[in-house]
Amino acid sequence: MFSRSSKLPVLAVALLAACDGSPLTPSTDRASAELASAVKAAGLATQAVVTFGRNDLGTDFFPPGTHDGSFHAKDAIRPRTTVIAAGGTVTFRVQQFHKPAIYEPGVGPEDIDLGSLEFPVPDFPPIIDSPVGRIVRGPLVFGPTVDWDWTFTEPGRYLVICEVLPHFAGARMYAWIDVK
Repeated sequence: MFSRSSKLPVLAVALLAACDGSPLTPSTDRASAELASAVKAAGLATQAVVTFGRNDLGTDFFPPGTHDGSFHAKDAIRPRTTVIAAGGTVTFRVQQFHKPAIYEPGVGPEDIDLGSLEFPVPDFPPIIDSPVGRIVRGPLVFGPTVDWDWTFTEPGRYLVICEVLPHFAGARMYAWIDVK
């Protein structure tokens, strides 16, 4: 149902996923062309970028190694809502000290279990481990920005959160992916 993708173009990913080992036929070529035409006519994107945090905004951490508690621009997801075509890929650009997770349609911020926590790194805030409705977890980033891709194959409204507890619980660091 859901698949992690590489940097291959979305069309190539769709063709590979649809291929069962037999050569493409005129009917599958026609179906692919009709789908591409419908997506274009609807004005829907097949690729998008969602950024977790911005290291070039806000104040520095003070004292070094601690969070300044301001929930400044470094602790936001942009844009808050992204609309993409079914089969489209979102690149999550994850800045330092963030960890994305994607939840299935129907899960809202109020459904996230803040009592289910992990402590993977000493002297780092806890990480939310709320598995109900979770589709996938992304990387916990400590170094340079990491691009992490996810292809959304089914229509729906997907919740995306930062699993770093103070980011989600305090800064309300979550966003929506609307798949049409």
